[in-house]
Amino acid sequence: MKHPTRTAICRSPRLAGAVALAGLTALAPVRAEPAPPTVSAIIIGVSVSIWPAIVAEQKGFFVAEGVKVDMISAGASTRSLQQVAAGSAEIGSSSMVDTIRGIGAGAKVKIFLNSLAVGTHSLIAAKNIKTVGDLRGKRIMTGGPGDITNLWWGAVARHFGLDPVNDVDLMFSGSTTARLAALAAGAIDATVLSTPQSFQAVQDGFTDLGPVAPYLGEFPMMIWHVNEAWARTNERPLAAFIRAHNRAVRYLSDPAHKVEVSEMLAHASKSSVDDALKTWDMCMRIKAFVEDGAITDAAVLRVRDALIASGDLKGEPQPPSAYYDGSFVRRVAK
Repeated sequence: MKHPTRTAICRSPRLAGAVALAGLTALAPVRAEPAPPTVSAIIIGVSVSIWPAIVAEQKGFFVAEGVKVDMISAGASTRSLQQVAAGSAEIGSSSMVDTIRGIGAGAKVKIFLNSLAVGTHSLIAAKNIKTVGDLRGKRIMTGGPGDITNLWWGAVARHFGLDPVNDVDLMFSGSTTARLAALAAGAIDATVLSTPQSFQAVQDGFTDLGPVAPYLGEFPMMIWHVNEAWARTNERPLAAFIRAHNRAVRYLSDPAHKVEVSEMLAHASKSSVDDALKTWDMCMRIKAFVEDGAITDAAVLRVRDALIASGDLKGEPQPPSAYYDGSFVRRVAK
């Protein structure tokens, strides 16, 4: 039996040469694309404060934009700052308050990206408390004199005509879990709780007096900071991080993706999907994320001035550029 195709190939030297060349090409090693650079990112832990980064990792946005991110948990905002300032990692997640305080103390880092523009904490009170005004003369617990929860409490109290120190019995505990336990035990009458502990308390019958962060105005809670020396020579991976992060903010803010991104947060933080869904609702209601990742000078000054007023920031007041470099997000936006 004849094989027409094989015969045709044998009779045509030109075609035979082409086939041989194709065979050699197929056998030649394929040049692999260079792997994207890896950036070490120090985080406090897995929570709503880095939700966009969780989505960017899970959806492959970081790699798609040209960077691989290695997230390392430090357990505390101040430790994140210390490690990035020392050059042990390139970037880190920290509270805006801790970062400005750290830079004021000499840490060689710069804020470059907004993460959680508005905190998701709420003021939760005993079951017999119905309004903020009812807290006059009561026991209030915050995270500490210089803690963001104390700044929030002060803003809420003043809004409702209370002196945040003299009109209440002010107590401190740095842990949300400890503050919830004190409330449940009846040792205090109200406290500032983050999610999902705030949801748990409300389910248990405690009074939700509402989100606290909006009372401070534009006052970013969580940001990303970068080692200054590294940033000067690594603009491309830093820009890739920003692009992926902002892409994730747009993705998670789309109601069509609510369930998907809530499941990502629940899985990563080992919380319930129901609490993650409630967290999404709150984040959208208070506009917790900023699509372009920018921070205004007014917001930087508001945080700076709050720290000066509390005695946490010493020396001559510095301009916003001492703490925040907005050029990175501006270049990405072009």
